[in-house]
Amino acid sequence: MGYPVTIANSPPATPFYIRRYRPVATYVLLALNFAIFGLLTWAGGSRNPEVQLNFGASFWPYFRHGEYWRAVMPMFLHIGWAHLLINMYALYLLGQIVEHVYGYGRFSFFYVGSGISGSLASMVMSHHVAAGASGAIMGIVGVMLVAGYLHRDAIPRRMKSVFGRGILATIVATFALGFLVSGIDNWGHFGGLVAGMLLAWIIPPPRPEPAPGTDSGRAWQRATLIPVIIVAAAMAAAARHYRAARAAAKLLERGQEQRAAHQLDQAIRSFQEAARLVPADERPHQRLGALYLAQNQPDQAVREYAEALRLNPDDPLSRVGLAEAYQAQGNTAKAQELMRGLMRAAKLTADEEATLGTELYQHKLYEQAVAHLERALQLDPKLAVAHNNLAWLFATSEDPKFRRPRQALEHAQRAVELTNWKQPEFIDTLAEAYYAIGNYQAAVNAEVRALQLAPNHPEYQHHMARYRKAASAGAYP
Repeated sequence: MGYPVTIANSPPATPFYIRRYRPVATYVLLALNFAIFGLLTWAGGSRNPEVQLNFGASFWPYFRHGEYWRAVMPMFLHIGWAHLLINMYALYLLGQIVEHVYGYGRFSFFYVGSGISGSLASMVMSHHVAAGASGAIMGIVGVMLVAGYLHRDAIPRRMKSVFGRGILATIVATFALGFLVSGIDNWGHFGGLVAGMLLAWIIPPPRPEPAPGTDSGRAWQRATLIPVIIVAAAMAAAARHYRAARAAAKLLERGQEQRAAHQLDQAIRSFQEAARLVPADERPHQRLGALYLAQNQPDQAVREYAEALRLNPDDPLSRVGLAEAYQAQGNTAKAQELMRGLMRAAKLTADEEATLGTELYQHKLYEQAVAHLERALQLDPKLAVAHNNLAWLFATSEDPKFRRPRQALEHAQRAVELTNWKQPEFIDTLAEAYYAIGNYQAAVNAEVRALQLAPNHPEYQHHMARYRKAASAGAYP
């Protein structure tokens, strides 16, 4: 499953140095963000969409099927060091200002409430995988905007310039950047900003000198337990999900291996167990649908693909699989309706186009597969996997109309160049492309390099035997 990941960038912050005050909540939030980024890196990389999803990145299809903690976790997840450092710099500068004025109790409400609102707005409006603290940070900006107009008397004189009108330029610059730069989620910014403004309108700053006998400051300090409990519960749920998702990924991999070994009953059990572990994930049902389709059991395939599409209505692979299953049932009208819906679907990213093209190729829908793989390369000419898969299709297609050996060789060479000859599956495709044009010795030489990287790979060994047999009969001049 290829999912695009949108980055929520922080607003430019106005620097302000505050003396004689220790912003405890701001420091705790900074520590949490850096610690979780370290865990993301350890788990496989913060830029890996699957790692982000396993840790709780916002994604509407999973949220609406019960993973409500995805509204909380994104404010603690970041995509790459630059994303983290920009957001944390903004939090450090703006967080300590607002916490100084409001205290850590109210500040915690502002930050967590705005972060949740930003995540919800992003999920409902964009439907992409997203991560970043900028929804929460824009909430802090919203607090500064409202406080500058409604509670100006409560703001220390040295800070007045960055409240109210003083923060408007930051808001305008943030949204302008979101419109100009692809991958930035302005819906998250908008949701956080609105929530911060509403919370600041409802919750006033503490009195500089509380009236005798009042306990409002301590009450808000005790109320800090509410956002703390919300965040702790979300992190506990994300930890449980992470363990389940890792186990499900291993089951999916095992099921694929069992299917390749024709251990079909075991493969079905592996996929079913994966579906039990991650009930909101469409991928186990996709695997089951493909398995039933290969076994010529279209009714069961329709059931599984329909469930996958119910879990993630935007997933193109489930739509293609369900169309294929309906076609196998003889229900051509429903199959065509699904494919027309796919063509009308929202614009896909390069990774999604490549994934969809590969899935279409596996279903032997070559014309559609070529169209989507070529579209992926239009969007990203350096997408090595799209070059590789298009090369394999042109080199091995069962339909003579799509056997294009010379184009296969061009794409295969580009794929290995882009990956510096470090991906054995791409080198294997290059060998197959050489074989397709009749240059058998070059195919042998390329396969040698693939086997150096994966010496025990049975498919590469089988290919090598075929290439050597052809080369011994007479190599290409």
